[in-house]
Amino acid sequence: MNKTSKLLSLLLVLAIVFSLSVTALAADTTYTITVNGSGTVADHTFEAYQIFKGDLHAPATGEGGNTSKILSNIVWGDGVDTNKEGFKEDFPVSAAATAELLTTVEQARAFAKKIAPFLSDVHTDCSTKDGSGNYVISGLSAGYYLVKDKDNTLQNTNDFYTAYLMKVVANVTATPKGEKPTLEKQIQNNNTGEWSTTGNVAFQLGDTVKFRIITSVPDVSRYPNGYTYIVHDTMTVGFTSKVTTDKTSVSIVIDNDPTDTLAGDYYTIVLNPHGDTGETSHFDITINISKAIADGKLQPGDKLYINYAAVLNEKADFYQVGQKHNTNTAQLEYSNNPNGEGTGKTPESTVNAWSLPAIIRKVDGKDNTKILNGAKFVLSRNPNLKVSEMQCDENGVPAVTTGLIALFAPAGQSSTAPYDIATADQITAGEHITYVIELGDTTIAGFGEHDYYLYETKAPNGYNLLAEPVKFTFHTSATMDLLTDPAWITLNDSTIKLTG
Repeated sequence: MNKTSKLLSLLLVLAIVFSLSVTALAADTTYTITVNGSGTVADHTFEAYQIFKGDLHAPATGEGGNTSKILSNIVWGDGVDTNKEGFKEDFPVSAAATAELLTTVEQARAFAKKIAPFLSDVHTDCSTKDGSGNYVISGLSAGYYLVKDKDNTLQNTNDFYTAYLMKVVANVTATPKGEKPTLEKQIQNNNTGEWSTTGNVAFQLGDTVKFRIITSVPDVSRYPNGYTYIVHDTMTVGFTSKVTTDKTSVSIVIDNDPTDTLAGDYYTIVLNPHGDTGETSHFDITINISKAIADGKLQPGDKLYINYAAVLNEKADFYQVGQKHNTNTAQLEYSNNPNGEGTGKTPESTVNAWSLPAIIRKVDGKDNTKILNGAKFVLSRNPNLKVSEMQCDENGVPAVTTGLIALFAPAGQSSTAPYDIATADQITAGEHITYVIELGDTTIAGFGEHDYYLYETKAPNGYNLLAEPVKFTFHTSATMDLLTDPAWITLNDSTIKLTG
């Protein structure tokens, strides 16, 4: 009789670490493996292959007075097809002799990979959770089982494949403890410098918007053939990405330490600019995580801060309460199958950047229901300008525009507003650019979260020119979440909610 007491009661293999609790020994002739489903995201189909079987013997006293059932007369189980080509070359010794060699985790991992091509069509499956949220594989005779996810069932999900060997001489429970990297997208408020995961902050058209993606570095030790780690980023058409194939257009900072950056040798950038529909701009950053860890540049548990920027351009959508506009979305694709090929994807993480519109009226000082037409104004973020120094003509058009905000006003414009704050590209093109606003009941769009000043350069007939500029300020809430907390304007100490 050839006893195999050295065989591990739990062999941890193929990248997944499991905790094992064994129930009280019973005399049942069949047993169950319960896989704890609380830590899983996707739906799984688990397959149990009997690798070794034998004669089950009564408990024997082990070290420390512990008792456990043992198998003797070990042979290959029904889950192994010994007639497959190459089996005898790869496993020239008996099942019992093979089992005797499996005394370490590393040996078990190597064995599980080696036996995988020779699995038979005989396996017991479970693809549905019980009332407790667990997967229960039942009707198993005594032996050692390889329990694994069915091939190609977790592609593109945010979950991992499992594969492990375990001794079944009683009902057992296993809790998978796989590792999934994480991703979080953030946007910076240009005024406060704060970063937000909602990021619904307001920017002036033409402003540079700073983004960062925070990802975690996984343990890749069980992926000897390499580990896929690709950040996918998509911007809507309202952004002009500043990311190029020049690696200086992004920085990858380790653990948010500006003195510790990942060199460009460890990543590549692939661009996919706005497509035929003109709706998105896309780039991928592929990071060689395995090499960076092997070279000592990274270690599991590190956080990567991927920093880059875009310009809010003339195609940006203007703020509407409760609606997402000008979105930037990121997702991480990562290896999730140490047994072979396959990748998972984190949930998408999205932030928004809005530009704000406002209707501006000049009304009679005694009757604020009376809108005054014909007033001419210029717009600035500088509170210290002098109209007398602008050298305005009789129509209120300034010859000196230093400090003024240029406006884009094409003839027959049919967009949200007759005046948009001009971007640098529009100013360079020089078409439909003006610095003068004719206020009556006029909409201007493209404001950010700033102080603005309207200087009157020509008054309506019968009215005096304003001696001081009119200040108005756009605000967003401390939550920086314009989906639920609408922006507002303060004007002459009055607060006006935006209802666009």
